[in-house]
Amino acid sequence: MSGAFTPYVTIDDRDLMRKLGQLEKKASGLAPVLKNIGEYKVEATQRLFDKQQDPQGVAWAALSDRYKKKKKGPRILTETRRLRDSVIYAVRNGNLRIGTNVVYGAPHQFGIDKAVAVPAHRRLVKQAFGHALKFPVWSSVRAHSFNPHLPARPFLGWNAADRVEIRGIVADFLEMD
Repeated sequence: MSGAFTPYVTIDDRDLMRKLGQLEKKASGLAPVLKNIGEYKVEATQRLFDKQQDPQGVAWAALSDRYKKKKKGPRILTETRRLRDSVIYAVRNGNLRIGTNVVYGAPHQFGIDKAVAVPAHRRLVKQAFGHALKFPVWSSVRAHSFNPHLPARPFLGWNAADRVEIRGIVADFLEMD
């Protein structure tokens, strides 16, 4: 996988878009309300990591038995909290984007069930045949491919509760004097 891919989701809600149009007429710009929506959605997304479920409330796929054995804890996608804490928003040119710049965000969001090319590289080998080496050694690894069979574990997206909250944020902003 080369380069970073930032997944994001587009709102397709005519009623909300009409209200945003009203807001645009009332306010000099949408930036303040989009900022509030972005802050809400980042917090809501982080709560999904705590619950280990997708935006629709469906539990994420369980870890494979093989991965469970080498993982430090039982929780999914939260071993270091890096992915969870990388969810951010940006408001630019009247648009709101919510996503992550963590390179493995897209594979977890969408899943992978196809061969992935792995370029040649060097790896520090710290154990062999299940035993720690007294002196770790560098090893050259040839280019190869493998299928990680990584199930999708969506963490970005919108649900009915988000739409209700966003309508409230927009309504509050429209009522401000």
